[in-house]
Amino acid sequence: MTLGIAWFGALASLTPYRSWFLGVAVLALARSYWVTYRSRWRELNGTTLRGYRPRLHEVVLWVVTVLVGLLALFPYYNPFLSMSGGSS
Repeated sequence: MTLGIAWFGALASLTPYRSWFLGVAVLALARSYWVTYRSRWRELNGTTLRGYRPRLHEVVLWVVTVLVGLLALFPYYNPFLSMSGGSS
């Protein structure tokens, strides 16, 4: 079990680069949204959105966006997760 989580300690050394990683993630998401919805806009240009169903890659893009958002906010809600509910 210790070998499986040994890499977790090495991630702490990457903390100073957190803002760079978040910046790259936001840029990658922005590019993904641009590519995804630019093609969708071209298909729907001049038509109505009636009967529109999101494609799988659009759903995955939104799920990844939520995950990146949760990871970006992790330092702010982490203290609430580590508080113990017991009165010991």
